Amino acid sequence: MLRRFLLGLLLIFGFGMLAYAGEFSELRGVWIDVRSIPGDEAGVRHMVERLSRAHFNALFVESFYRGETIYPSEFLESAGLSAQMEHFRRPGFDPLRVFIEEAHRRNMQVHAWFHMFYVGLDAPGPVLSTFPQWAARNRDGSSGYTQGGKRFFFVCPLHEGVLEFYRGLLGEVVERYDLDGVHLDYFRFPDPTIADTCYCEACRQAFRRVKGFDPLALDPVENFEAYREWVAFRARELSDFAASLSAHLRRLRPELLLSCAVKPFGFPLEGYPGFLQDWPTWGRKGIFDFLVPMTYSSRPQEFEGMLRFVRTFLRGVPFCAGVWCMGMDAATVFEEIQRAREHTPCGVVLFAYPYLGDDLLAALSRDAFATFSPPPGKEDFPRLVFSPLDPQDFLEKRRTIRAKRVDAPCVVDGVLEELWREADWQGDFTLIVGGKPSRDTKIAVLYDEECLYVAFVLWGASREGKITRRDGPVFYDDSVELFLDPWASRSFFFQFAANFLGTQYDGSSFLGARFDGTWQVGVAEVVGATVVEMAIPFKTLGRGTPRVGECFGVNFCRNDLTQGEFSTWTEVPGIYGASFFFGTLEFGP
Repeated sequence: MLRRFLLGLLLIFGFGMLAYAGEFSELRGVWIDVRSIPGDEAGVRHMVERLSRAHFNALFVESFYRGETIYPSEFLESAGLSAQMEHFRRPGFDPLRVFIEEAHRRNMQVHAWFHMFYVGLDAPGPVLSTFPQWAARNRDGSSGYTQGGKRFFFVCPLHEGVLEFYRGLLGEVVERYDLDGVHLDYFRFPDPTIADTCYCEACRQAFRRVKGFDPLALDPVENFEAYREWVAFRARELSDFAASLSAHLRRLRPELLLSCAVKPFGFPLEGYPGFLQDWPTWGRKGIFDFLVPMTYSSRPQEFEGMLRFVRTFLRGVPFCAGVWCMGMDAATVFEEIQRAREHTPCGVVLFAYPYLGDDLLAALSRDAFATFSPPPGKEDFPRLVFSPLDPQDFLEKRRTIRAKRVDAPCVVDGVLEELWREADWQGDFTLIVGGKPSRDTKIAVLYDEECLYVAFVLWGASREGKITRRDGPVFYDDSVELFLDPWASRSFFFQFAANFLGTQYDGSSFLGARFDGTWQVGVAEVVGATVVEMAIPFKTLGRGTPRVGECFGVNFCRNDLTQGEFSTWTEVPGIYGASFFFGTLEFGP
């Protein structure tokens, strides 16, 4: 009788616990780059065993990189390309096969990680050498763009033949290998603020057929409304590409998990997605089983802010948080994993294998990944979601500040003159993760015929900083940022930032740091606070003096790195540049 009673308890509670564990199984992934893949079978098996000991359960193995595969590909060979990367081909080694064998033996998944449209570094690479007509073209007709001393080359997904190429390439790997998933990366255009593509004749003609004008004639700043249509056109074409490719792979392998790395930026409510990836639509249409937003930051609150942004627009869609590990200590990695768990039960993917030293792996196995969790299967992912945040909640909190007109120009030195006394001073900032910051910030705005004047009073701040180069990353010092939308467009904006040394940074939503405006900053210390003043000529904003009653979109932001806090005047869903949620700057008498 006692044995039956105990068996009954086991059936009730034991299976209940198993069901609970199954419901909350999370993906614990790591991106494994080509350079880290060993050149022999023993090395690959040791790598998998090492990650298994740290309780990872999903390996995202870089399988197609700069136009070459780590496995032998008959498809590439038939297209006139190399069948396999040379350092794997020479010894006749297929690392993907070994990864799958060893991972499955340890109850781990393997997702083949494909670099899609980024195909060449400092040279066009084999794909564009074979198919030069596929190159993404800049406005001047050139291909490639330079960033950080390197030149990057992209395929344009709108070109004829590109979709068929990737259907063949991916179709081959999912039919030949017992993969658990396929993970797409660089499934995007280049960042339009760095390289605005593609302006080949075929793309321009396709747009002209729909809209009746040539996108090459558009200036992103002067014609931002029409330019936004060009952005939306390319984003829709990329979404159609994604849907077609997804349908093809699911016909071949219905059980396959499809995922995509996405940039967690853009203006989804305005149809202007960052990097032309309309990831909210991809999620809504179920094109991928889950997405992996690259929520990369070494600053945990900023990391969580990006998760809030994703959660606001991926409504009921599973996503795994991408965690940046380069140069991060174990405590910061653990904190970000924990913050991720508060926003998604789906899991995390760590970037990347080279940064997972023995000490970090051992610490993960003791703490964040203390017990093994079976990887979620295809049937699990639809349930691995938390309730979304509601954009309407943020829209209802938009604030208004009035700019007071003054007759004489302000002296921009951080020492507030008497004329600031009657300005509309406001504070009550909100953290990008919700809640109130540790230290107060006050802001006010004045204007005259020529300039807009902005003052920040930052309690608890001192004049310290490291960045001294114009347009350097002042956001990595204690600093302030001003976002201005001079046409109240809810999409286009200018960004002005300064640290407490007075170092300036400026940019715009379409041009990024390529925008260089003329404006002034003054910084001074007062008792218990630092004051930052800005003077921005209306000419710099491309417009004349505003009329009384006219409105700009605006937000004021503070980076308080001493406290690890990021706050805004008008609450936004996680990131500063969410222009649809900006408050209102009303010009008064």
